[in-house]
Amino acid sequence: MTFLVNLIKVKGIVIKETTYKENDKIITLLTDDLGKIACIARGAKKTNSPILANAQYLVYSEFVLYKSRNFYYVNNAEVINTFYNLRVDLDKLTPIFDLTRMLNAITDENQDTDKILKLFLNTIYVIDKYDKDVNVLISTFKIKLFQILGFAPRVNMCSNCQNDLENNEIYYDYVSNNFYCKKCTSLDKRRYIKISKSTLIAIRYVLAVDIKKIFSFELKETSDFKLFGQVFADAMTSSI
Repeated sequence: MTFLVNLIKVKGIVIKETTYKENDKIITLLTDDLGKIACIARGAKKTNSPILANAQYLVYSEFVLYKSRNFYYVNNAEVINTFYNLRVDLDKLTPIFDLTRMLNAITDENQDTDKILKLFLNTIYVIDKYDKDVNVLISTFKIKLFQILGFAPRVNMCSNCQNDLENNEIYYDYVSNNFYCKKCTSLDKRRYIKISKSTLIAIRYVLAVDIKKIFSFELKETSDFKLFGQVFADAMTSSI
């Protein structure tokens, strides 16, 4: 009896790898077509395995998969980019762990993750190739990521009085995910962070431009931008 197996071709990057049995791995892929999926990579731990490189953290490949019951299995794969320099530079690699943990937490199978994959690939490429403030890049990624997921804050005017934010002291309310001028903030100051005008302009830029251009800005004072990226991401993650 002959069994037909439907092969599936996808592009994806490994965002988690786990040892499975003696010579196998379970790899989690962020893909262009299937969302986030778990795959069994048989024999991937063997030194002579044809998928040895493909089953490693942060390696981007074109995979040929087949599905059996609850798991995808790697049939074969071809490396597109190993991001080798990034994977051996601990200073650059450490903040990437935070991003892949986040992606694992907020994405799922059959979700439309094409834009998220492009954003992640662009981010780690820039971290790998350019000498830029990694924490600014990470904050930029987080802002764009949650915009893609539908959580973009309103940045053109105060959410209460509709006055132009640039002519006022600017506050971000991480509980309601809105920006306010000083006179429209409530008495509970614990739910706000104050940001500068230049930071607001940078946030507007990241939200407005294409993924390929999100890192094409310069910011002299970066502390507010880094703080906003972290607070914004934490608040939106908790709401998903």
